[in-house]
Amino acid sequence: MQLNSMRRTSLLFRFSAGFEILGGIFALVLPVKFCSLLFGYTLVTELVGIARLFALAIIALGWACWEVSSHAPMQNPRRSLCYYNIAVGLLLASIGVSQDVTGVLLWPGVFIHLAIGILLLPGLRKQRFPRQGN
Repeated sequence: MQLNSMRRTSLLFRFSAGFEILGGIFALVLPVKFCSLLFGYTLVTELVGIARLFALAIIALGWACWEVSSHAPMQNPRRSLCYYNIAVGLLLASIGVSQDVTGVLLWPGVFIHLAIGILLLPGLRKQRFPRQGN
């Protein structure tokens, strides 16, 4: 009985994580359409970057929850944070280069997110466990 309950919970967890990932991808690729369908209004061009930042956070949340539900080792939140920080750093950099954005925290945010992401990269290698002799 408890096993069936655990399976249902795991399936619900996976469904929820997958739902967030898909919603985040939709918001990242089509932010104007996403906001129109979700909130009923058209997103102004100046806010597309914020919508994409939200999308990356939702994708990272879904990814972390998906991996945790798969009973994988606990390095998975590290992977999600690494990819999130690199993606946000690149997104903020592209906003800074392509738009007339002059926020005082933009470039420090770019460098901090990229630095954190790069610092998390070395821990993503799979650990190799020594073989035990027979």
